[in-house]
Amino acid sequence: MEILPVAELKIGMFVVEPDCPWTEFSFALQGFVISTPEQVDIFQRKCRFVQIDRSRSLNEHYAEPKARIDRPLRSSPLPVAQPADDDSTIVRRPPIFSAEQVERQRRRRNFLEFLHGQEGDAHVQALGRELSYIEPRYDSLLKALQQTFQQVTAELHFDFGNVREGVRDVAGSLQRNPDAVMWLLRLKSVDQYSFDHAMDVSIHALLLGGHVGWRGQRLLELGVAGLLQDIGKTQVPPELLSKTDPLTGEEQYLVRSHVASSLEILMRQSNLPSDVLQIVSRHHERWDGSGYPQRLRFEQIGLAAEIAGLVDSFCAMLRNKPYRTAIGHQQALEELFKLRDKQFNPVLMEQFVQCVGLYPIGTLVEFSSGEVGVVIQQNRVQRSRPRVLLMLDTGKEPVRSYRVIDLRKPEFDAVRIIRALPNDAYGLSANDYYLG
Repeated sequence: MEILPVAELKIGMFVVEPDCPWTEFSFALQGFVISTPEQVDIFQRKCRFVQIDRSRSLNEHYAEPKARIDRPLRSSPLPVAQPADDDSTIVRRPPIFSAEQVERQRRRRNFLEFLHGQEGDAHVQALGRELSYIEPRYDSLLKALQQTFQQVTAELHFDFGNVREGVRDVAGSLQRNPDAVMWLLRLKSVDQYSFDHAMDVSIHALLLGGHVGWRGQRLLELGVAGLLQDIGKTQVPPELLSKTDPLTGEEQYLVRSHVASSLEILMRQSNLPSDVLQIVSRHHERWDGSGYPQRLRFEQIGLAAEIAGLVDSFCAMLRNKPYRTAIGHQQALEELFKLRDKQFNPVLMEQFVQCVGLYPIGTLVEFSSGEVGVVIQQNRVQRSRPRVLLMLDTGKEPVRSYRVIDLRKPEFDAVRIIRALPNDAYGLSANDYYLG
């Protein structure tokens, strides 16, 4: 930890504790990454010094944590034997963020600042305000998810409350301005399939649940289930999950056993609602009875589990897996749409297409000119004419500065989107989409 005068406080620093009570602030969290100039101003007005944690800060403010003695996590304090005075007890952990990830964070921050700086556009200004509010809360949920997976892997109790509150924050943000959370879903991937997929599923489940009119506890449980439904894969041999060849019957059985493992893990949580367990147990069931583990059909599955299964399939298509490459948003919708009235409820499938739209925010698209960009605003009236931030020119070379193409404007009448692309098309994954 490090104590700094508030005059030196910068965006990207993780504030652990101010020198005045947290009750003097209106922040929802006590301890978070500074993400806006307004947050800096508030600390500078109310206190003189803050304690920061470099190991949880971002960009140039990050510093590798010092070597420490590794102790087991427990759900309640227990006596721990004192370690011996030899180097074998010291665990030197790798940095939380690699140099590459730190650079990506810098680029992401530049992009968010670009969005915040857009003047005269009510939509972008509203997006910027919501991003400022939800980003630290989103980061906290991602951290809680990572800790949960780590604790489950180590067969330790996990704090369900942190996950639940994080999902509640995200659900509220999706109702106010869904584009903000969808942006963060693109910006904040941690390059680990299990975490990224869990966040994808939870957020898309919340989005679809809200679209069909769910609110309150029912929606919250859907989001929590989406986040935790594959937690049992921590018990599946990693070599099976990374296998590129077709699975044998026995291997397929082992992979499918993750549903039972998830239930076993989650049933240890005494305060976990039974509806969450039901969603987890049925998210691989399919409308025509072809799913598992019980081969339930139609209404036997339950709408919540149907939502979880549909978005799980959709989100899996958007990310690379060992046995196949990712596909674009539009192609994923088309493939799922072919399965309506077979694997998926046809009415729910129609609602999902309406919910996510043709080119949602964050979708990578290619123009008829050969240029490539990322959608930064949907067009609710003309769905094929969104607002796009250009990233690659006609020769597929990175553009040198931000340029927005608004397909709603007359000067772009001749421009057409020919297809949506996977997130890593033309090597853009390495550049993280966002200009330096």
